[in-house]
Amino acid sequence: MAADGSNEGAPNALQRLIAPLNRAIDRLAHYMCACAGWLFVLCALFITFDVLARKFLGFSSQSTTELSGYMLGIGIAWGLAGALNARAHVRIDVLIQRVPPGIRGYLHWLALAALVVFTGFVAYGAWHTFIESWEFKATDNSLLKTPLIIPQGLWLFGIGVFGAMALLRVIEVTALLPRGDIQAIEMLTGPRTFIEEADEALEAIGAEQHLAATTPVPHQVSPHPRP
Repeated sequence: MAADGSNEGAPNALQRLIAPLNRAIDRLAHYMCACAGWLFVLCALFITFDVLARKFLGFSSQSTTELSGYMLGIGIAWGLAGALNARAHVRIDVLIQRVPPGIRGYLHWLALAALVVFTGFVAYGAWHTFIESWEFKATDNSLLKTPLIIPQGLWLFGIGVFGAMALLRVIEVTALLPRGDIQAIEMLTGPRTFIEEADEALEAIGAEQHLAATTPVPHQVSPHPRP
């Protein structure tokens, strides 16, 4: 096993099977994360409208708490897989970067396995909550009487995709460990390095500078014309 981070050996059968599934769920997570972001924007606009309507127009939806809670819960659940794909979840990596690569790969596997177990408990609870709402035809207490299976089902879907991604990551890392491919493992599950974060910031700054450079500046007429 190459413990120096070198990429040796051809992908085994397990990796050839799991890698396409991982990339497919990565694409799904990307679209779900975009939906979550727009859902947060919609939630902010809805709350703003409700506050202004209550203040100046004398009415409100009377469902602000329920609907905004649904939006936040669904948005968080749908953004979890995208955060895992972007390696944006918070990790305490003070010590792991000082561990030899051969051991570091197994620590990444252990962290992913713990995440799978935790997500399994969350998904189990979400599933039972969804089934109870289905059996009792439960609705919320707002004027809308929203069937709870709708927000709970969307929340369960987000948790399920997150758990499936974590499980596929564990399997792919398991296939990579015998090869000692620490670079590939850390691209899947390792914490982001300061170089990657700096590159992302520079890329964002470059995009802003490009936008500023391509935006036409309106011509300003001098208030004092030349004689």
